[in-house]
Amino acid sequence: MSKKPNDFRQMTADTVGKDLLGALVQEIRLLPDVWPKLPKKKQDDVIDRLRKRVEENVSMAVFTLAAQDRTVVAGSLDQITIKDGVKAVIKFSIKSPNLDGLYEAASDGSDVLVVVAGVKEHTGGMNEIQGEDDQRGMDLGHEYNKNDGGGMDEPIEGEVLGLPEKVITEEDKVEAWNLGYEAASYGEPQSNCPIMDAELVKEWVRGFIAWNEENNPNDNETQSNDDKDAA
Repeated sequence: MSKKPNDFRQMTADTVGKDLLGALVQEIRLLPDVWPKLPKKKQDDVIDRLRKRVEENVSMAVFTLAAQDRTVVAGSLDQITIKDGVKAVIKFSIKSPNLDGLYEAASDGSDVLVVVAGVKEHTGGMNEIQGEDDQRGMDLGHEYNKNDGGGMDEPIEGEVLGLPEKVITEEDKVEAWNLGYEAASYGEPQSNCPIMDAELVKEWVRGFIAWNEENNPNDNETQSNDDKDAA
């Protein structure tokens, strides 16, 4: 009993489905983060790659279904002239498969069948798919409804906790002093003092002035009042 050949439509569906699923899995593997956390540009890049893959596979599927196991040479219609008949100019790539069959048909005068395999009708609306905006839209006017606060008829007592108090250690002060000393040695201005707790700022300025007293003693006489106040 002979084995029934596979239906070409099923073969096309199997091939296209496998390729599209593989492309989707590959994109998921390469995602740097979960989809909602990706910026719109990153989402659009992923969608563009998948869109291109879908277009290629749809083209392949349309051509395969149109071929139906015939000898097919895919090309693009370059020109058509209707005058005392119809003359069409079709361009083929030099690398197109089955060109030899076309040569044979031309040499022995065989008829050829031209099939219009439209791809665009199967890919409509794909360009409308885009990533989500980085700033989500606000549904103004619908933030609240009558069910807000449901189950909370009575006031709820709670404890308000303040922020923990920051403790500045002697090590922190020594480090700030060293940083000020080092900044002065690099020739940085005192205005480069970083933003930190007032107590650490004083230590930084003391370290800054200490270096100048050791290395530029003559400048101490002209030290500004602002420097003295900061110290």
